[in-house]
Amino acid sequence: MICVGLEDLVLQVLLLDLGEPSVFLTKAVNPPSALAIKNSLKLLEGLGAVECDWNDDNSTISTAAASSSCEALSVTSDLTSLGFHLSTLPVDPRVGKMMIYGALFRCIDPALTIAASMSSRNPFMSPFDKRDIADAKRREFSTSSIDGGSDHLATLDAFNQYRNLKSNLGKGGIGMTMNAFLRDNFLSRMTLQQIDDLRKQFAGLLLDIGFLPRNYRHNDIMNNRNFGASQTGMRSGEAGDNSDIHNRNGKIVATNIPGNENSSNLHLVKAVLCAGLYPNILIAPRDIVRSSNQASFVGKKEVGECVFRSLKGDVHLHPCTILFKAKELQSRYCCYHEIVKTSKIYVRDCTVVSEFALLLFGGSLKVFNAYGVAAIDDWLKFRIAAKPATLVKYLRVQMEAMLLQKIIKPDDDVTGSPKGMALIQAISVLLETEDRKECIPVNQIRGDSNVRPGNQRQDGNNNSNSGKMRDDKGRYNDGGRGKDDIRAGRGRGSRGRSGRGRS
Repeated sequence: MICVGLEDLVLQVLLLDLGEPSVFLTKAVNPPSALAIKNSLKLLEGLGAVECDWNDDNSTISTAAASSSCEALSVTSDLTSLGFHLSTLPVDPRVGKMMIYGALFRCIDPALTIAASMSSRNPFMSPFDKRDIADAKRREFSTSSIDGGSDHLATLDAFNQYRNLKSNLGKGGIGMTMNAFLRDNFLSRMTLQQIDDLRKQFAGLLLDIGFLPRNYRHNDIMNNRNFGASQTGMRSGEAGDNSDIHNRNGKIVATNIPGNENSSNLHLVKAVLCAGLYPNILIAPRDIVRSSNQASFVGKKEVGECVFRSLKGDVHLHPCTILFKAKELQSRYCCYHEIVKTSKIYVRDCTVVSEFALLLFGGSLKVFNAYGVAAIDDWLKFRIAAKPATLVKYLRVQMEAMLLQKIIKPDDDVTGSPKGMALIQAISVLLETEDRKECIPVNQIRGDSNVRPGNQRQDGNNNSNSGKMRDDKGRYNDGGRGKDDIRAGRGRGSRGRSGRGRS
């Protein structure tokens, strides 16, 4: 029997115009429950794959009705442009979104690797008697000041080193050298090979729907003669005639492959990762985050000792995460993929992401120019000036336009056009030169009250309007969409799917 994820089934129902999924699926032999349908639609809506109009009576569905049949659910949903593309990819929602955005922003190689790693097991092994040594070796793959202690980029770095070693060493010494590399770094050869196989499959899927150039070949990256430079310590341009090899702490990444020109831009790679994993966002306490005016900063306690806030409640970092023993974070915000519950609720992997990455690739954006505040899905709020806020809204509209253009003309190279190249360059520069003074998390909307997820503020006021913003006329805004509301990349979809099911 072949099992299909409910999110994939919902996308297919909408793509084939078979009616409302909650109604159509009642015809199944074993129809899903209303709660399952609701969770699937919420997930797809959070990714920007569908637009839903929820009726008020959905919040009052009884537990018995929710578990019995999807007839109890009353909702109207429409497929966005991103949802259209995701429905053509037979992969998990978050994996698919990450792949699409990696192709759009021409950082396809790291996007494919991270997407494949989310669809397979963790390549890092942790023997019971050598757990501390294995964790220390894992942290060695994340020493860049840009990645900020990212578990996902550490996996990317480990895979790149494995692939470089595999493709460049002579056959005579490859066995012993490869075995030593895997053994010393506690890496699983089988899992790394599985990631490589998944990368090839994912690249083929993107080729089929027109998101990769026809001259793209997966083996080009492995066969590039400059890839061996990392083993000899050579810098960009020293290994041959090509000069588009970029160094990251002495580790080389090839960027002269079509669709892979921005693979060395880790700011952009982390933004693509944020796009795929949103709304899996953690909010760290302020006392472990370095502010923009601090030259040096050491936190009072380790990051692993802190409690993070999320839509799922309070969570902790698992001891296996790279940031667990860190003393500071570059930003208050982290994205994650896998969450588990044992004695506490733990996040097993995370990556620090910037405020602008969330503003550009997050959920529904509303801007309150009168207050200098931008809100994402009514639970992430930032102070931002009018001009940067207008720029963010414009860039989101243009990203949506690129996705829509790929539906109308699938063979068009939207990112290779002058307009597409200008958009990618603008977003890349914005992420690289982000000024924290222009975009600061709103921690004090009123007095010392903290903004909590879900528009909850701890100000001692239980008024029903607590946590809501007033519009220009002094009226309370309850989270409804207005003329200043723009979906992330939306005009019909700028979110989508990517690593699945584990969050």
